[in-house]
Amino acid sequence: MSSAIMAHQQQPAHAGHSVDESNAGSDAVPELRFPATLFPVSAAFASFVDQATGNRILPHDDVDWGDQITERMRQTPRSMSDFVAKTRAAATQAFHTDIGRHLTVKAYTIFGHLLTGNTTFSGQLHTHDRFMLVVSAPRHGGSYLTKELYRAVGMDHRQLPATFAHDGYPDASLRWTKQDFGQNLPMPKRTIQQTAEWLTMADWFFREAPKREGLRTIPKKATKMIYAAPFFREVFGPSAEWVVAVRHPAAACLSLVEKAGGMTNDGKFPQFPRSAIEQYVLSSWADDGISAQDVARMDYFTAYLHYWMRYHQIMAVNGLFSGNKRLRVLAYHPDQFESYLQEQHIRFGSGQQVEPMHVHSKTMQEVPHWVAQSQKALDGVAALWESYQVAFPMEAIALAL
Repeated sequence: MSSAIMAHQQQPAHAGHSVDESNAGSDAVPELRFPATLFPVSAAFASFVDQATGNRILPHDDVDWGDQITERMRQTPRSMSDFVAKTRAAATQAFHTDIGRHLTVKAYTIFGHLLTGNTTFSGQLHTHDRFMLVVSAPRHGGSYLTKELYRAVGMDHRQLPATFAHDGYPDASLRWTKQDFGQNLPMPKRTIQQTAEWLTMADWFFREAPKREGLRTIPKKATKMIYAAPFFREVFGPSAEWVVAVRHPAAACLSLVEKAGGMTNDGKFPQFPRSAIEQYVLSSWADDGISAQDVARMDYFTAYLHYWMRYHQIMAVNGLFSGNKRLRVLAYHPDQFESYLQEQHIRFGSGQQVEPMHVHSKTMQEVPHWVAQSQKALDGVAALWESYQVAFPMEAIALAL
């Protein structure tokens, strides 16, 4: 791909590398030029353009990500080098089509707008689109909420890939750098570029969506957005609505264990994660300076509870709550979830009824000691949220144990 990002205010992409001194002089404005090889598209975007162009070089998972019964944990590729090679080949081939080139250049151009703080772009975005962001730790009902919000705005969630709708994309982290396919990438760059890619995907998937209440409405599951909340709040603008789902940590962990294939043989947390969610747990400990080897000596729930606690602490202190007048907190329970979602079906005139939420209340029967162990973390999070004038739904989440 020959497109690249130029870090010049409100300018589109250009090719090149170093500072341009061709117009040297006292009044010259230097241009910072970088080749696109320093900004390769993400695997999620490569998969998107591969599908949008009809090339379909990459395998596409046809499992219904919104089905509460059949959903399963996603595994990392067995051969990372093979996965990287196929992904790059798919992105390159897609770029040599009219649609693929258009979508790729558009993503790079939006990347440039976000990098340079182009207020014209952000103003147009905020007056055209409303984003509904579902924020929750995994196994907290976020997929169900997101699927129903798509139904409420008239979209078939099965036509939207999990990478677009789901947890970890755009990626964000508290760390400055992060390993990705063997590259040590700065997280701000990764987060901003993937957000530009996601906005490109959103515009494509919702290109025929009508405006509702004056805006095109686009839902998104936003698990990782808490790690860069000020950035995402500014990108999505003042019309964005944030829906926070909270589940009891014992119930969420039991659900994780079941979906991951059962408890580990020794009851300890695995050093080598079986799913993305177990990797999230290890990453949370790593952020606190604790190695995967040390985590693997802990009981499974002890390790998980730390992730749950940190996630909800970061949600409070990292900018999501501050001055957010479009924040809605829902306890993991059919009464609260279904009531909120039916409001949205009525609001957007879908003409449909909310699909039932499936809850298996067996935590107290199977792991009552996890419930007792959770209380200190629950009390701490509740007190922290209260300091930000946000009520933690302590009693309500206990109803779904």
